[in-house]
Amino acid sequence: MKKRALFLLGLLCLCLNCTVTGWAQNAVPSLPNAPAKGTGKISGVLVDSVSGKPVEYATVALLRKDSNVSVDGTLTDDRGRFTFSKVPAGVYQLTFSFIGYQAKSIHGVSVTEKEVEVGRVALSPAVNKLQEVTVVGQKPLVEDKVDRLVYNADQDITNTGGNAADVLKKVPSLSVDVDGNVQLRGSANVRVLINNKASTIMATSLADALKQIPAEMIKSVEVITSPSAKYDAEGTAGIINIITKKNAVPGLNGSAGFTVGTQNSSAFTNLSARRGKMGLNLNLGSFKYSVPKGYGMYRREVAEGGDIITLQTGDGRVHGGGGSFQLGLDYDLDSLNLFSVGLQMNTGRYQGSSAQETTTDQPGALPYIRNTSDFQFIPLGTDVNLDYTHIFKPQQELTLLAQFSQSNHDNFVNQDRFNSEDQLFYLQRNTNQNSNREFTFQADYAHPLTDKATLETGLKTILRRADSDAQYDIRYPLENQAAPEENMFQYQQDVVAGYLSYGLTMGKYNLKAGTRYEQTRIKGDFTSTNTFLEETYGNLIPNGTLSRTLKENHTLKASYTQRIQRPHIFLLNPYRDNRDPKSVFFGNPRLDPELTHLYELGYSTFFKTSSVTTALYLRKIDNAIQQVTLGIDQGVAQNTFENAGKLLSYGLNVSGSTKLVPALSLNGNLNVYYNRLQGLGTQNTGWQYNLNVTTGYELGKGLSTQFTGGFNSPRVTLQGRALSWQYYNFAVKKELFNKKGSVSVGVNNPFTRSINYGTETRTATFTQTNENRNFNRSVRLRFDYKFGQQGAGKSARKKKAIRNDDVKQGE
Repeated sequence: MKKRALFLLGLLCLCLNCTVTGWAQNAVPSLPNAPAKGTGKISGVLVDSVSGKPVEYATVALLRKDSNVSVDGTLTDDRGRFTFSKVPAGVYQLTFSFIGYQAKSIHGVSVTEKEVEVGRVALSPAVNKLQEVTVVGQKPLVEDKVDRLVYNADQDITNTGGNAADVLKKVPSLSVDVDGNVQLRGSANVRVLINNKASTIMATSLADALKQIPAEMIKSVEVITSPSAKYDAEGTAGIINIITKKNAVPGLNGSAGFTVGTQNSSAFTNLSARRGKMGLNLNLGSFKYSVPKGYGMYRREVAEGGDIITLQTGDGRVHGGGGSFQLGLDYDLDSLNLFSVGLQMNTGRYQGSSAQETTTDQPGALPYIRNTSDFQFIPLGTDVNLDYTHIFKPQQELTLLAQFSQSNHDNFVNQDRFNSEDQLFYLQRNTNQNSNREFTFQADYAHPLTDKATLETGLKTILRRADSDAQYDIRYPLENQAAPEENMFQYQQDVVAGYLSYGLTMGKYNLKAGTRYEQTRIKGDFTSTNTFLEETYGNLIPNGTLSRTLKENHTLKASYTQRIQRPHIFLLNPYRDNRDPKSVFFGNPRLDPELTHLYELGYSTFFKTSSVTTALYLRKIDNAIQQVTLGIDQGVAQNTFENAGKLLSYGLNVSGSTKLVPALSLNGNLNVYYNRLQGLGTQNTGWQYNLNVTTGYELGKGLSTQFTGGFNSPRVTLQGRALSWQYYNFAVKKELFNKKGSVSVGVNNPFTRSINYGTETRTATFTQTNENRNFNRSVRLRFDYKFGQQGAGKSARKKKAIRNDDVKQGE
């Protein structure tokens, strides 16, 4: 409907332009002069000078050199393209006009018998006129696009004062626990990007990384479940792309704000400056949080002399803070050569302390242990990007990209253990320094074969280097003994890839198919254990998607993709975390990549003020990476990651939105799926589901309310299950200063004392139940203010970007 309206508006402009031209010549209305027959051709594409997006159904007039005599006229299509055929040889000028833009002319267009390609023509918004326009509409909370689902986080006022993990909880198809562990359609194997780029803040632990991104900086979140061959190894479950706020209007624009709360506080500012061909964006953010925790464990071991019972209770607190800095610069040398450079830095300090009491009747073990521990985790990440795009003609582009990423992480853990007589019998001071570096080089080329067919190809290489140095200072004060240990390793991973992708539109059908080949070379030197690892393997990864528009508002889509998923450093690092005297965690450097087949059948429709998107999906995974407990060694559970075997998962995902009345909006998502895991001599199956709902109501006079809630059923694991959990929050927002500012009040889980993210483990030799409680009932107050010409222009042009999507994240 929108495109029809634009077409009619453009047609009206064309008619008015022709009428005015004829009136100026003859004082009576007339149409343009009938074009003479010729063999020349003029073509190009009209784009918005700010956003780079096509300007649809704009008026293009062809006039003779240095005159107002009109030879021909046309409208741009939905891609901004225009063409004049059968143009006689000569010299002409082109004029471009559309409501809301400044008119533009190109002189000296010389036509011979060959085609003349004028390339991209940039039309500038009429800023002075746009300042007088009052925008009354807003984006829907959830949008279903051709290849992705988009959650517009800036339209959800319950996000105030939180972080990226809080935002992702409300995205359709996703579930996030309180520690920031993310699942897409029941799978934790997802890859998270920031502004279409991989980032070092995701390098070690996704859960910790999400805490570093304030919710106020997030504009939208994109969920891509069937990525094309252009993406690295594609991720088993899919890709999550976090888009941060960025202004692209001429002049100086931006916003700033702060949040204070009982558990979270933050401050942010983003600035945008654009003048002529150059644009600059700056984002600054800081945050801090403090959350009380509760722990519990019950273990029953099967033994010849009778069952051994171990009980554990404890409490603690996790707290921390940090900051982020993002700087982006883009420069358009001309309409055919585009440059951009970006710098991103993140740092923080995460701390925690706990006190636990453990009792056991295990023979030979202390019957009582009081354990106190504290830890610090200090990350520092840097990303530098350099991008260049050359446009040969509309839809024919060459893009060259380079990226350097480095993340350094310092870990410090202190432990003291006391016996029943309150004597210190064990002391440990542990440091772990590790770093991860990546060099990425990428080239992409797109070539239009016809108006309806496009060929894309590209090459890419990723060079990864990881180092870890863990030192353990262990002492036994009662025995006056010391037992220092160390755990060191170096890891190298090089990936070389190439892809070919073909897109075709045939009436109501759209086809996209391609294949990607990746060769991986791995080297590992584990100094502490005198172990050396070296391996090279290649993978051919096909991809295909076919969609058909049944009617104007109904679309059916089928897709298949094969993927490879490599383990990340967090899963490989053999560093042993033994803060819990009865449970130790460590990585597995010998993990193999997962191999996945993903099938999906989707249907979407929209009508009036409602939309519905459904998808049936099936995943088959070989070498599935699972967290497992290998056994109990002298009363201590040994937890690590293994290629546990095979995973079969299939389910139905339904999401939708509606406006029951103009002031009331409702959005929801339901994912029901079945998992069958088998490996390590065991098998576990079961149905599970997750549901989230968001509703908002406009009370008038700038006052609005919103509610968000979610429920996750128990989830099947290889050796047991994860317990169910739920969350909910309320918020009220009042707009101020003619909608340039706002103040919001929100509350999280007001009627729930704590949320238990516990697990149950069952093996042939023991059963164990773990409680992990977060007391996250909280209240927050937020204020923000926008300055400059907010909304005066369109969004920034979409740039190509490096996407390192090929590694499995830590949970």
